[in-house]
Amino acid sequence: MRISRFFIDSILSINHSIELPSELINYIVNVLRLKAGTDIILFNGLGGEYTATLTEVKKRCVIVQINQFIKKDIESPLKIHLFQGISRSERMDYSIQKAVELGVDAITPVFTQRSNAKPSDSKRLDKKQQHWQKVALSACEQSGRTSIIKVNPAIQVGQLNNYSADLKLLLSPDADCCLSDLKESKPQSINIFIGPEGGLNDLEIESAISQQYQKIQLGPRILRTETAGMTTISILQYLWGDLG
Repeated sequence: MRISRFFIDSILSINHSIELPSELINYIVNVLRLKAGTDIILFNGLGGEYTATLTEVKKRCVIVQINQFIKKDIESPLKIHLFQGISRSERMDYSIQKAVELGVDAITPVFTQRSNAKPSDSKRLDKKQQHWQKVALSACEQSGRTSIIKVNPAIQVGQLNNYSADLKLLLSPDADCCLSDLKESKPQSINIFIGPEGGLNDLEIESAISQQYQKIQLGPRILRTETAGMTTISILQYLWGDLG
C-alpha cells in the first residue's frame, strides 16, 4: 500500500511530535480520511525525508510522531530550467506538473503575445503564481522528490538572458536541428523555451535567438504546448540525465 507523503515547512526532528498545519489537516481528515496509527512520510525540502505516524487525528488537530530520517536523493544530475510561455490554466498546470515529475530544476513562466496573462494584471498574476507553486509542490509530493521546485515570477521574452546555461534551446517546428543532433554534447545545465498554445511570433523567436537560444524541433508532428514540454524534458533526461 502506498504511503501518503506530505511537504511541511518546518524543522523536523526524530522522536519529536508536531501538529500539522491546517491545510494538511483538511486533506488528511476530509479527503484521505486517515486514522490515528497510520504511517506517513514528511519532507521539508532540506534533503531526505522522515517516516512518521499519526498519533492524534481530530477535525481541527492532527499530531504526528517523527520516527526516522531517510537519506534520499533522486535529483537529476542534469539541471533543466523550463521557460514556459504562459498558456491557459489547465494546460499550464499540466506543463508544470509533468515538468516537476520529470525532474526539472526550475520553472519560469514567460509572457508572450499569445499568452492569456499580461504583466499589467498584477493581482491576477499573484494568484496564478501562488497556484502554480502549489501545483509544483503537489508534484514534488507525488513523485518522491525531496527538493522543492520553485516556480519563478513571470518574465518577458527579453529577460531570458538573465538565466545562464550550458545549452539554450528554443522549441520550433520549422527548425533544421533536432535533439539527436546534439547528443555528442555534454551539458550540465539546459534552458528550454517553449511557447504557449498558438506558438511564438517572429519577434519573440528573433529575441530568443539573439539571446543565444538554438532552434530545435522534435519531429514531423506539431505538438501542443503541454506535450512539447513533457516530450522535450523526457528526451533530455534520457540523453544526459537520469531516465534510462
